[in-house]
Amino acid sequence: MDLADVMQEYNEFERKFGNSFNGTMKSDDNLTKFVSIDRHGSYISFFNFDENMTESIVKDQLAYFNKRNLCFEWKTYSTDKPSNIGEILLAYGFEQEDSESFMVLDLSKVVSEPEPFDELQITEVSDSKGIYDAIKVQEQVWGRDFDWQYNYLMNLKKHSPDSVFIYVVYVNEQPVTSAWLTFNGNSPFAGIWGGSTIEEFRGNGYYSLLLNKRIAKAKSKGVKYLIIDASDMSKPIVSKRGFQVVATTTGYTSPNS
Repeated sequence: MDLADVMQEYNEFERKFGNSFNGTMKSDDNLTKFVSIDRHGSYISFFNFDENMTESIVKDQLAYFNKRNLCFEWKTYSTDKPSNIGEILLAYGFEQEDSESFMVLDLSKVVSEPEPFDELQITEVSDSKGIYDAIKVQEQVWGRDFDWQYNYLMNLKKHSPDSVFIYVVYVNEQPVTSAWLTFNGNSPFAGIWGGSTIEEFRGNGYYSLLLNKRIAKAKSKGVKYLIIDASDMSKPIVSKRGFQVVATTTGYTSPNS
């Protein structure tokens, strides 16, 4: 797997053309952004411009989102240009989030028989209550309001049901782990997101359970690659399954968030 080629392919298929449910994708010569219908959930998806334009473009995007009273994230990859984007964002009041590893699994290298997992422990959810349970786990783990994420998943599941598969692990009817898997049209990539467990239920293998489920599902759908933004906690687990680091990602949240 040529990692530079994979990154270029990911830029073309995913960062420039994402799912636009619950908002709109907008592109110009310099960048692509997702503009959410909710106050939270907007983000800069892709960018590429000369370093001497960085400050003016950051100012333009701040003005664009501030005019609409929208918060947004500017997500950067270590392979992106210009290289001064991070320092300019910080200078304009953005808050830097923890960096993660953008990792890719070549599904053709995954054996036909995936890691065993107990299907009976996993509930696939698609209705309002189930998706709310999935988001409730995320809110408990991260201590933030994820109403915008709930709205996004609900709209995606309603309008393009085969584009997202959402999974919850329940213990005594309490949702304790949640994660989802997304597909984007004819893109060769599928993405795994969420993958969070409430603290007191960690150590029971629930993260690996949903990881194995999503790897098997993605392989069954015939896509080429599976991607993840892995935290330091997740990285060792997914590395054992064959995921390789392609870049480091860092998010910067706008000053009005």
